[in-house]
This record gives sequence, structure tokens and C-alpha cells, in this order.
Amino acid sequence: MHGSPFVEDSAGGKLYDRKLVRRLLHYVRPHRKLIFLAMFFMIVTACVELIIPYITKQAIDKYLAKLYQVYTAPSEVCEDLLESSSDSTGFIAISPDTLLVRKATLDGMDPAERTLMEQQGTLDRETSYLFPEDRYNDEVGSVMGKYWLVPETELSSVPPSVILDVRGGDIAGVSRLALLLGALILVSLAAGYGHVMTLVIAGQRSMYDVRTELFRHIQKLSLNFYSKNPIGRLVTRVTNDIEALNEMFTAVLVNLVKDVILIAGTAVILFLLNWRLAFVSLAVAPVFIIVTVIFRVKARGAYRSVRKYLAKLNSSLAEDLGGIKIVQIFRQEKRRRQEYSETNSNYFKANMKQLVIFGVFRPLIEITASAGVALVLIYGGGSVLKGALTIGALVAFISYVRQMFQPLADISQKYNIMQSAMAAGERIFGILDTNPEITSKASSEHTSIMGRIDFDDVSFSYEKGKIILRKVSFDVEPGRSVALVGPTGAGKTSIISLLCRFYDVDSGRIMLDGKDLRDLPVRTLRDNISIVLQDAFIFSRSIADNIRLGMDLSDEEVRKAADMVQATPFIEKLPDGFDTVMAERGTTLSTGQKQLICFARALAHDPRILILDEATSNVDPATEQLIQNAIEILMNNRTSIVVAHRLSTIQKADQILVIDDGRILERGNHQELLARRGIYYNLYLLQYDGNSAV
Repeated sequence: MHGSPFVEDSAGGKLYDRKLVRRLLHYVRPHRKLIFLAMFFMIVTACVELIIPYITKQAIDKYLAKLYQVYTAPSEVCEDLLESSSDSTGFIAISPDTLLVRKATLDGMDPAERTLMEQQGTLDRETSYLFPEDRYNDEVGSVMGKYWLVPETELSSVPPSVILDVRGGDIAGVSRLALLLGALILVSLAAGYGHVMTLVIAGQRSMYDVRTELFRHIQKLSLNFYSKNPIGRLVTRVTNDIEALNEMFTAVLVNLVKDVILIAGTAVILFLLNWRLAFVSLAVAPVFIIVTVIFRVKARGAYRSVRKYLAKLNSSLAEDLGGIKIVQIFRQEKRRRQEYSETNSNYFKANMKQLVIFGVFRPLIEITASAGVALVLIYGGGSVLKGALTIGALVAFISYVRQMFQPLADISQKYNIMQSAMAAGERIFGILDTNPEITSKASSEHTSIMGRIDFDDVSFSYEKGKIILRKVSFDVEPGRSVALVGPTGAGKTSIISLLCRFYDVDSGRIMLDGKDLRDLPVRTLRDNISIVLQDAFIFSRSIADNIRLGMDLSDEEVRKAADMVQATPFIEKLPDGFDTVMAERGTTLSTGQKQLICFARALAHDPRILILDEATSNVDPATEQLIQNAIEILMNNRTSIVVAHRLSTIQKADQILVIDDGRILERGNHQELLARRGIYYNLYLLQYDGNSAV
């Protein structure tokens, strides 16, 4: 088989390819209802995550940290404050010129109003809890009006029984918020489950479509494509690479919506809570950007290299396992181990480079995020001590900052997935963009085949400059036979490949029933051709299915075909007879037995054109003699092309073509060529002498 060397995978490409993502979304579009449902669940989950810290703040400020400060001012100022307050617990009058001001109310005031209030009076910085006057124990705090004021720092001196008795309303409030929080968590769990399930189903259905289209497209590609792409690499495309696309879709593209909602929503809430502290928390953003840019530069080719060497590793493994007999018989285990070890080493190094990059990046992101939280603690803690911020607000702020930094901290994982997916997508869509070299014209119609073949000045080459066939011309009448003989590499198999239209001619034309092959539907052509090759291929299915190959044939027709080639006796000795499932490539059968099954397959399909390419070369002489009659029956009233080195198998051919170096040097029947005493005559004498010697 001639062809180009395998083409290496490219490791280049974009970090984010908009066109590639758009093409991926083409497969997602049929399942958009599931995607929208997943996004709805995702939005619900994101909203719950945004609400939970605020509920925590309310529980702390409204019920747990119910703190007051003493404010003294002229009576008219105190009266104005009482009248302007919509919260009955925000300001409590002790005397005409003294108020107890709730700390949470102060924090919620407009900064200008608070400044004015402090200018008009005096605000005690000490914060205290309020208890009824009758609970005062003369040990801690002081009494003002009807209230016992316990400093925040001395609350531990109050007996727990007093706290539980007096603050029953606060405990009930916290309980209500806890129930609300529990309900929201359940909603979040349900929405999260719905999000994951709908997203996974949509992703799997989309990748099913990609996988199906890719496999269907690969089947249409010409043999030239397979000569440049090893099977192991193609297997990687259909399995690993599509899974990488699925991971990008489910873990990055759709979840990106949730990340945007969380980041944007958190930023808005932070500025609403305290714009100064919000700016402090965002002070580390430039560090995030710098680290991310450096990471992007360093990691750009790491994952593409991993995909490249993984495909090469799979290709090498598939080749070695497929040719294990040759490897063992020629004692090539050590050399093949060395070659595999070299590829494995490159794959290992690529993975280690990737791990080092992400091993540095992730801690840097975590440290930067922790630095942001530390800044919030330092500045926010000072604000709490000064009375400018409540404890609940600080706790909520820390939760929101961590929540905002989490999607950014996960960027390393998303880079990992995106890098792998972009590299995989380039290769998958690269295959899908490869146009089949052999196509049917749009106007082609299904026609019946009689079987007349004409080669008219056909020239052909697999590679430019290396001509295989040179102006070959011959014809075969319907129902007649032609045999091709000649040395290895003369071009005999190439003639068969052109007739089956695995390739197209460089010049000249091949006619079938007077029509150019290129004007016939490929399916019509191949439906009417059966071929038996020297290398018999058996699929991993039952013998009956190997003979049928998808055709609607009854068990009787399958058995009849096996009877004609003398295959039934050995088939019936198998454990399940015709229902025996074969091992991969039929390794449990002898070469001759596999060849007989291929003969039965050709017979069962009842073709108009029969091709035998060294079909009896792997059959022992006794078996060959048994199937000669079957071959004659098979060739009867069928156009037949036989390639053989054994001249004894082609003596009854209507025409024999002697081919060498891509040219037809002699033609005629067996007797005519012997009488000419040329190349065929010499070949016959060599085989006759060899057989005599035996």
C-alpha cells in the first residue's frame, strides 16, 4: 500500500476560538430547552448563594448582636430623631436629652445624616446589650431608665438563664431565619440537582450527535486519509477528544453564566453594604489580573502538548497490539518498548509541565484571595471597633468576598478544561472539515449494473512523481473474467482499488456499462461488487453476522453460502456453530478458515462483479482444490477480476493480463500466452519447476 507518512498533530492554536465554540453550539441547539432549564436552575442556585450571607447578617445584627450606644443631645435633636425613625427599636428614649441608639440603625444611616447627628450631640463608643431593669444584679453594667445596660465585652457575666428568659423574642427571630435558611438550602439542593442533571443530559446528547457525525464522516473519507492518520489517533478523536469537548461544555461554557451572576451580584451587594470596604476588598484585583496573564502565557501550549502525545501514545499502542505476532516472532519487544517508553516519557513530561504550571498558579490565586479577605478583616475590624460597621455586616462581607473570589480561584481548572477542549476541538473539526475525495455527483441516480468494465488509458499515482499505473487499457465483457499477474508492486491491487473507487484516476477513465465511474453513485457501485482480499478481515461478531454483514439473509442462505465454499464442516465444530462470536479479527480461527468465511461472504452477497485479490494464497492446496468448483460457480455469469501469483488458479480465465511497472506487457488466455513464450511462459515454467521439485 502506497501513501504519505503519518501527519503529526499540531500543538498550536488559540486559547479561545470563537468559531470553534460557535460550531459546538450548533450541536447544542437541538437541546436548547434543556440548556435554558439548566440555566434557570443555575440562576436559582446563584440567587440563593447571594441571599444566604445577607440572612446571616440579619440574624447577627437584628437578633444576636442587638447592641445599643448612649447618645446625649439637646431635647429637640432627640425628639427629631425619634420622629424620623421608622424602626421602633432604633431609638429608645431614656430622658428628653438621652437616647439609646441601636448600632445597626447607625450603620444603616446616610453618612451625612450620621455626621450631623454626631455634631449635634455626643455618641458613646461603648456598645451594650439591653435587659429589663428588674434583672439588674449590681455586679455588671448600669441602669438607665427602665433598662439594664450590659457592655458587650461583659456579656459573659450575665447568667445564661437570664439571657434565655429575657431574649426569647430574639431567639425566636433567629429560629425563623434558620428555618428560612434551611428552606433556601433545600431549594438550592433541588435546583443544583436539576442543574446538574439537565446539563449532563444536554451535554451527553450533544456529544452523542458529535460522535455520531464524526464516525459517519470518518467512514466516508478516502483511503488516503487513513494512510496519513493512524487508527489509534482516530480512536482518540472519537473518544477522549469528544469527552474533552463535553467537559468544556458542562463545566465551563454553561457554568460561566453562574460565575458571572455570582461575581456581578456579589460586587453590587458589597458596594451597597459599604462602598469603602468594597473598594478595599477589590484592591487585590490587579494582582489577580497579573497572575492570570502570566499563567495564560505559560500554560498556552501545555495542554495541546498533552493531547498531542496522548494521541501518539494511543496510536503506538494500537499498532503494537495489532501487530503483536510480528513483534514477538521477530523478537522486537525490547525495541518497541524503547520506542513506547520514549513516547510515554514525552507524555509524562508534558503532564508534569502542566502540573507545575497549575501547581504554582492555584496557590498564588488562593494567597491573593486570602489577602483580599485579610484586608477586609483589617479595615472592617477597625470600622467595627469605631462603630462604623456592624459585626453582622463584617461577617457577611467576608462571606461575599470569598464567594466572589471562588470563581476566580477556579480559573485554573477552567483553563485546564478550555486548553484541552480547544486542542481537541481543533482536531475533531479538522477531521469534519476534511472533504471526502470520493463523492457522488448530486445528479447521480441509482442504476442497475450489467458488469461491463473498460479501463481507458488509466494513469494513477498515490503520490506526485511516483506513477503506479501508466496508460492501462483493457475491457471485460459482462459475465467474463480477467486475471492479473505480475511481480509485487506492479500495480495489480491498484487496479482493483480504482475499480472499487477507493481512489480516482489521475488521467484516463474507467467505464462501467459505458458510464464513467465518477458519474455513478458510489453506493450503487459498491453494492454490486464483492471482494475477497488476501488479508481476510473478521469482525468481532458471530460467524453468521460476518457472512451477512448487515444484509437481510436468512439462515438457510447463510448456510448455503458456507456449504459452497466447504466452510460448514469447521463452522459446525465450533461451540455455537454459526452463532459462535469471533474474537477480535478472528484470532481463534486459522488463516485458511478466515479466508473461507470471506468466500462465503462474497457468495452470499451475490454481486455482479467479483474481485479475488490473492484470495487463495492463504488456503492449503487441499482446501484450495475443494473451493475451486465453488469459485467457478461464483464466477459464472459474473464479471470477475482475479489477482493471483499461483498461475494454476487463473488458467481458466477468459483473459490474462501480465503487468509490470504499471504497464500491461502481455494479454491473452492461458494457451495463447504459453504459445507466445514470453513473460507469462517463463513464470509458468518457474512455478511448474518449483512444483515438480516438491
